[in-house]
Amino acid sequence: MDLLSLLVIFVTGIIGSSFGTLVGGTSLITIPLLILLGLPPHTAIGTDRLGIAGLALAGWYKFHEKGWINYKVGLMMGITALAGSFLGAKLVLEIEVSVLKKVIAFATFMILMIVVLKPGIGIEEKKPTLTRRGYGIGLSLNLLIGIYGGFYGAMAGTFMLYVLLLFFKLTFLEGTATLKIASFMMTTMAAIVFASKGAIHYPMAVVMFSGCAIGSYFGAHYSDRIGNVWIKRLFIGIVPIMGIKLLIS
Repeated sequence: MDLLSLLVIFVTGIIGSSFGTLVGGTSLITIPLLILLGLPPHTAIGTDRLGIAGLALAGWYKFHEKGWINYKVGLMMGITALAGSFLGAKLVLEIEVSVLKKVIAFATFMILMIVVLKPGIGIEEKKPTLTRRGYGIGLSLNLLIGIYGGFYGAMAGTFMLYVLLLFFKLTFLEGTATLKIASFMMTTMAAIVFASKGAIHYPMAVVMFSGCAIGSYFGAHYSDRIGNVWIKRLFIGIVPIMGIKLLIS
């Protein structure tokens, strides 16, 4: 592996995670890049899972400093995401992801419409009033997201943010912060499973981990200056691009 390729991965990690820590979708950039640089698809996914853990870890640290993480919700989301990620990573060699990616892309546009048509979602700060049904639906969906995150992962964080906004009634900043727990547990579990199969390129993964950690730290650091309104605008602007990429990839 030449130094230029590692530098490209490092810079891409910084750039992708600087906005990915706020709205998700970093893997939509990094996985194709790893394949372009010569990795087999499954090794690219495994390498990405370890690299993306840097985004989740650095974001978790910085958002914890700001006091925006809802640990009760975050840990519940983390446990279901971890279980799902284990299953997804185990099934990666057996499941055809192309159809699922298209279904997810369709759901992305549908949920995006809800976010656009309901201006208060993710903006209004209010104490959540959740029922057992709300918790059950949210955590069940998160288990499915964890399965997807284990065997592919692109946009998994974005879908977790959907769950936190729609079912746990968090703001964009609170949701972005809280999902770092689940994201770290999900990506770490998937990386362990891929590592057990020898499907991680460690030099690339370490460089990507470092770049993603730096980008996520600075993205989280400036998140309060950006605020819920601008994060929502960034979300509405970037997510359609992610959905289109899933459809055509």
